[in-house]
Amino acid sequence: MPEDVVLRSRDSNVPDKDPSSTFAASTSHIFQDAQRSLTSHRKLCIKLRTVQQQASARGYEDEFNRKFTSLLNRVLPVKKSEPAAEKIVKFCSQFVEYINSHGSDQANNRDSDEDMMDVDDEVESASTTDSRFVEFLLRHLLKGIDAKSKVVRYRVCQLLASVVQSVGEIDDDLFQDLRSAFVRRLHDKESSVRVQAVMGLSRLQGTDDEDEPEPITELLLNSLQHDSKAEVRRAVLLSLDRSNITIPYALERARDVDTATRRCVYARVLSDIGDFRLLSIGMREKVLSWGLNDRDASVRNAVVKAFAIGWLENTGNDILELLERLDVLNSNVAEQAMKELFRYRPDLMKNLRFPNTLWENLTAETVFLARSFAAYCRETGMEDVLEDKMPEVTKLGFYIEKYSEFLKVEDNTATTVEQEFILEQLISITSNMDFSDEIGRRKIFNVIRDILSEKTLPETITEHAISVLRKVSIRERDFCQVIIEVMSDMHDQIGPDKCDLKDADDSFHSALSVVDSPASVTGTGSSRRSDTGSRRSSLKEERALSEVMINLKCLHIAQCMLENIEGVLKDNLALMSMLEDLVIPSVRSHEAPVRERGLRCLGLCCLLDKELSLENIVLFMHCFNKGHNTLQVEALQIICDILISHGRTLLDDENEIDSVIIRKMFLKGLSRCDSFEVQFAAALSLSKLLMAEVITDDQEVTTAISDFVSENKARLKWT
Repeated sequence: MPEDVVLRSRDSNVPDKDPSSTFAASTSHIFQDAQRSLTSHRKLCIKLRTVQQQASARGYEDEFNRKFTSLLNRVLPVKKSEPAAEKIVKFCSQFVEYINSHGSDQANNRDSDEDMMDVDDEVESASTTDSRFVEFLLRHLLKGIDAKSKVVRYRVCQLLASVVQSVGEIDDDLFQDLRSAFVRRLHDKESSVRVQAVMGLSRLQGTDDEDEPEPITELLLNSLQHDSKAEVRRAVLLSLDRSNITIPYALERARDVDTATRRCVYARVLSDIGDFRLLSIGMREKVLSWGLNDRDASVRNAVVKAFAIGWLENTGNDILELLERLDVLNSNVAEQAMKELFRYRPDLMKNLRFPNTLWENLTAETVFLARSFAAYCRETGMEDVLEDKMPEVTKLGFYIEKYSEFLKVEDNTATTVEQEFILEQLISITSNMDFSDEIGRRKIFNVIRDILSEKTLPETITEHAISVLRKVSIRERDFCQVIIEVMSDMHDQIGPDKCDLKDADDSFHSALSVVDSPASVTGTGSSRRSDTGSRRSSLKEERALSEVMINLKCLHIAQCMLENIEGVLKDNLALMSMLEDLVIPSVRSHEAPVRERGLRCLGLCCLLDKELSLENIVLFMHCFNKGHNTLQVEALQIICDILISHGRTLLDDENEIDSVIIRKMFLKGLSRCDSFEVQFAAALSLSKLLMAEVITDDQEVTTAISDFVSENKARLKWT
């Protein structure tokens, strides 16, 4: 089809018989030219405006309006893919915008006081003509809003939306009619029509009346959340006014199933919001986490660009303020965000400096920045940059020693959280350093050993400290020996012991000996015996509690140690001693926390020795069959790790456990409908065993896993 076929009219060749025919012919020519090129629309709007004014001045205003709408009618049945029709729609919108702005310009430009009255009359006449034209056009288009043809409904909605975007004030009755029409089309079965209805309603935002049953914003938010078509949700996302009410709903689209919609959140919505500090800390965390862990690379690139450019500019290119706004003490995504920031902005790597004054007065943000920098340098192989900007290992040892002093203070609740964080980050920085310097290695070795001896050392710091201690230890046996010594010293701190109880008895007898009269002995003996009995009872409870806490601490240290060794269990006498003196008694303990942690340590020991695994796998299965949910999850994970570590040979030996029994146990855990955690652990373990070919792939196992995944899609978090 030729491009100018759409609106070719036989009126274009009508001879000049009367003024109305002249105006009609001129209008037809203008429409015919408008469908050829967008560049000429401005000039054609001026021409059409002139025709309109001349027709109105000579009393042919109604004829012009009818001619304009009759030519516009020819666009309505034209399909969406026709470019000429799209040009006519844009021309119509541009013409309405032109006459609206032209009327405003006339009202603002008055040359002299003499012509004030004449100018006012002309402006009022032009304004009245323009308003009548716009109302006539909108009323005419509203007649086709409920047409049977989906193409006509689309074109009508498109024209209405484009015209509404260009007009200024609208009559109340016309406004209500437009709102009602757009709301009806918001539920149209055609997604293209719904998109245009969204565009129209978006122009009407902020004009809701209190008496309206459903405000426009609420209708748009409903479409944003529940419309089945991504293009409709995306149209709402781009059209919504940004407010405290709409922003959370808009940012939730970062979890949309459509890639383009998710990308739009980071490319457009965050840009429209402006300063990211307007968002709550929790929302910043979610937005970054969703984007950085998105499965699509384009979405990840969009969020990195928004973070590395937009958010950093909001803070005046101050990285420390940016980290402060992320709340690094409690953030789960700040580390990943900083890694992407360094990757996207390599210029920041060159400009970063870590002077000695910074290390002397560390804050949570500065130490986190240093740790992120060190980790990125180590990961990308930039050892020369790391060595140039980080202090020497010996200095790091002194800094760790300085910032670990708080562990020796009894009442330090006010600053413990930040100090613990600083110490943890310093130890993590040390793990990225080169220990070729023997003096520095020895300094770190001694400092870490002293820190591990503190009862109040948090578990997170313990994990990092033991990892660093393994790196600075020359041999694995030396590493194990040091850890065993630390646990032995910690056990020596258990108190009070029997001497304390004996002192309580001695004090009771000495108190009786100073009493002179028998009456006083009779009157006070029973009360003193009661006081001594309660003291003995409290001392026993204190000792029992202290023993449990020390055992839990030692078991955690043992667990961290076992996670950092790879040697054979029986070749290491220190490990065998720990197994006999700490792990096995803990498994038999009556205290549930001690028993669970002891079971985990026993499982780690089994990974180092096949015979120990054969001896204890029945115990782990018993824990699954008789234990509570947490113990069942632990048992499933341990059995899975043992089977993957030692392979099918563990099941091929002559013992009472074979692959059929193991398979039934995991399927039993998968069928536990009362505990999602147990089901998830069983499904994950079965999947690992299938991939490791420990369990042969069969229909029953794969079906059970598939059923679990399909039934729990809402609860499973896939990244």
